[in-house]
Amino acid sequence: MDEKKLIQACCKGDVKAQKIVYEKFGPKLMGICLRYAGNREDAEEIFHDTFIKIFKNINKFKFESSFQTWISRIGINSSLDFLRKRKKTLFLGYISDHINEIEDYDIPNEISIEAETAMRLMKTLPMNQQVIINLFIIEEMSHREIAQQLGISEEASRVQLSRAKKAMVEVFNSNKSKNEQTK
Repeated sequence: MDEKKLIQACCKGDVKAQKIVYEKFGPKLMGICLRYAGNREDAEEIFHDTFIKIFKNINKFKFESSFQTWISRIGINSSLDFLRKRKKTLFLGYISDHINEIEDYDIPNEISIEAETAMRLMKTLPMNQQVIINLFIIEEMSHREIAQQLGISEEASRVQLSRAKKAMVEVFNSNKSKNEQTK
């Protein structure tokens, strides 16, 4: 069944079509939920809430983007709503007037880390920085889009991303040094 017919069947409440959508798009959606939630229990709650929203609003899908993109956006928005409700909200703190003095830290090109290691490093960051890294790097949103999504300034998004990169490099280097000492 092609995607358009699948979506139309879901609009009519076809349970078999809904199951196909669930099985086809569920794994990627669960990955999104896990990235934002940080633990399996919360991710599952977000995941199920997202699928309820998807099937409740599937008749509003306009075929202007890919269905995967539409589902991902609902997942991201559900995740951010969940974080706000749980009061793990984004506390961005005071941003210095000297915004241009803040250095941008990039992980050097020669450092190659596996996804699992990167996720472990990310979990050491404050929640607001984790969310911004997810939106900027993984979801490929611009700082303008992040600012609109989170109700912050573009500068705040840039600063938090810079701080997150710096913190990840420091944690990576610290772990690297510990590993080298144990050899």
